[in-house]
Amino acid sequence: MTVDPRFRPKGRNWPLIWAFLIECGGSTKTSSATSMAVTAALRGYPGVVFDLDSNMSSSLILGYDETALKGKKTAYDLLRGDATFDEVALPARFRIGDGYDEDAFAPIPNLRVVPSSATMAGADTAIAEDVDRNDWFVELCRGYAGDDTVFYMDFPASYGKMPYSVLRMLDEDDSVIPSIKADPKDVKMVARLVDELERVRSKNRGRMSVPGRPTLNHMLLTGTPTPTYKEAAARRAAELAQAKYGSVLLPYVRYSADAKKLYEDECPLPILLPNSAPSVDYRKIMTHLGFVDLAA
Repeated sequence: MTVDPRFRPKGRNWPLIWAFLIECGGSTKTSSATSMAVTAALRGYPGVVFDLDSNMSSSLILGYDETALKGKKTAYDLLRGDATFDEVALPARFRIGDGYDEDAFAPIPNLRVVPSSATMAGADTAIAEDVDRNDWFVELCRGYAGDDTVFYMDFPASYGKMPYSVLRMLDEDDSVIPSIKADPKDVKMVARLVDELERVRSKNRGRMSVPGRPTLNHMLLTGTPTPTYKEAAARRAAELAQAKYGSVLLPYVRYSADAKKLYEDECPLPILLPNSAPSVDYRKIMTHLGFVDLAA
């Protein structure tokens, strides 16, 4: 198996890690993580979306609700050591019909999802009760032997023990990606994320077992103004984000009133509404990041 070296920085055996994280509910982390993952997968780049939020949004968008997951292992089992990565990761798909038969879904090639469950709300407690569980993601990465290009980590709006257990495996080649709405209040919350990343780096400085250097290399601003959407707060947010984080700010994702349909229709935005402004913008972002269409 040969994998492009840019997806195995420093010759390591595990993929790039993109951590979609910000302590802000409804910030568009899930929309961005799934849209970028699906865009890359459709262009020929295999990846895995880790749904680490108990609200299960990424799982739903990628084809798995609570009914579909009955009897299946989830991210919580992986964290607790009760299942392996290959036992938990499922082929990503999207709903095209009613029910749960195979013909009710269409596959998304090159993409898998590690589904969540309501029990992930207890992830921090599970780690606190068993200190070895703090290494669940370390063990997964060290033992990885696949050809994925990116692990897309969709986190809850928290800087607790579970996010920390993942962040300690990032270095400067990976990226923490806050995906936030174009709202000045959300932009101001990025400063707290920067402080949290410095705390993680400081706590792991000098350790040989983990890289311990999570870095904010990219930032996403969604819901930005369009010719028909001229919200003043969105304009102010864009100006503030450019002034404070212009060096890491990715191309804007424009506002679309239809974007919320990805939850209603249980379908990723690039597939549900491929010609919408956000879908076009996510494709531009992935091209900007070097994920060109391999079939072109």
